[in-house]
Amino acid sequence: MKKNRTLTEGISIIEILVVIAILAVSFVSLLGMISFSLSASGILKQRLEADFLAQDTMEAVRNFRDETVWQSDGLGILTVDTAYYPQKTAGTPIKWILTLGSENIGIFTRKAVFEKVFRDSNDNIASSGVEDLNTKKAVVIVSWQEKGRTHSVELITYFTNWRQ
Repeated sequence: MKKNRTLTEGISIIEILVVIAILAVSFVSLLGMISFSLSASGILKQRLEADFLAQDTMEAVRNFRDETVWQSDGLGILTVDTAYYPQKTAGTPIKWILTLGSENIGIFTRKAVFEKVFRDSNDNIASSGVEDLNTKKAVVIVSWQEKGRTHSVELITYFTNWRQ
C-alpha cells in the first residue's frame, strides 16, 4: 500500500507542474496580445491626428483659393511639384497664405503639392492631353515616424478657377 500512495503523490506533482506550465504560456500570450493592442491603439491615434491635419490643410488651401485671384495671386501662379504649407496672416481679417516648404507640427510633417491637370478630347481629366490652366490637382501629405517606420496620410482633390 505504501507504494501506491507514493505513485499517486508523484502523479499529483507532475499534474501541478503541467498546470503551472500551461498557465505560464497563457499569461505570456495574454501579455503579448495586450502589448500588441496598446501599440495598435497608439498608431491609430496618430493616424487620426494625421487625418485631421490633412483635412485641415486641404481646407486651408480651399480657403486660400477662395480668397485669391487665380492668375495673379492664387493657385494659378503656384509652382507645380513644389511643397507648400498653409499659414494664417497676422492682419485682420485673418486669411490663409501658402508658404514654400513643409511644416512640422509635433511629430507630423505636412505639405501640399500642386500638379498640372490635363484634359482629353472629351474634356475629361487625363494623364496627357491639353493642359487645363484653370484646374490644379492638390495632393496633401501628412507624414510621421513611428518606431523607425514612416507612415503617411494623403488627400487628393482638384481645384478650379471657379470665378472665371
